[in-house]
Amino acid sequence: MRGSPLLRTLIVLAALLVTGLALGRLTAPRPHQTTPEQVGATPETPAAVKQATYELILSGTAKEVSLGGGGVPATVANSAGPLAGSLEISGELPVITLSVKWAEQAPGHRFAKLRLEIPGKPTLEHVFDAAGDIDDIWEP
Repeated sequence: MRGSPLLRTLIVLAALLVTGLALGRLTAPRPHQTTPEQVGATPETPAAVKQATYELILSGTAKEVSLGGGGVPATVANSAGPLAGSLEISGELPVITLSVKWAEQAPGHRFAKLRLEIPGKPTLEHVFDAAGDIDDIWEP
């Protein structure tokens, strides 16, 4: 072998150091530069809460039903027929939560069909199903 092992080691270490410094500069966060348009801009307001109407059809008698859309949840006790009302939906991409506790504890498959009408959007439908109580979310 030619050359000094100590010199080769120092050259490899120098190359690793230069590479590390270059990668550090590439991955470092850049300082935020404001433009004149950004100086006068107002911060974004949070998404407005919309009132949506819903219809919930259950396959059996429920002991307790809770339906939420990011706002105040709608809770109903002892329901046998279709439920209807209004629901607060918050955000552009809402998350709908449904919790149904059935009055009868007999084994069997049950479902709940939700029809949701958000102003300015087409009618949405979703079927929640489970072998027992339903506790689920839906991201329309």
